[in-house]
Amino acid sequence: MEKFPEQVTRYKCPICEKEYRSERDADHCGYENLKERCINHDFKAGFTLEQIFDMYGLYTGRMTDEQKRITKDNCFVFSHLQCCDRPAYQIVHISASGRITVGGKGSWSGYYGCEVSLDSLKNPRPKEELYVDPK
Repeated sequence: MEKFPEQVTRYKCPICEKEYRSERDADHCGYENLKERCINHDFKAGFTLEQIFDMYGLYTGRMTDEQKRITKDNCFVFSHLQCCDRPAYQIVHISASGRITVGGKGSWSGYYGCEVSLDSLKNPRPKEELYVDPK
């Protein structure tokens, strides 16, 4: 049997331009993209992790008092990243679902970033201690 062309309707997210079969799915994508933008604007404006997570309903578990006070100005040691034992990494992004990405230049190989768990954000250091490898 021959197949004939058929009309297909797609809906595009106005922010990321990803296409969806339903308008609802495109709206949901737009909502998630906008939520993520707002989360990161607020974090960059100096809101704490506790404020961000409460405001956007991102975390239902417990945060330590230390984690609650984390801001964009804190830096962290992640020894397994670039074998660096200095506070070379800062939070660079928080997703709409609360996933946290850190990044920094902890070694001669250059900038490195990766997703980390909230539980791994321990012993936040002040921005004055941020280490950037000079090479």
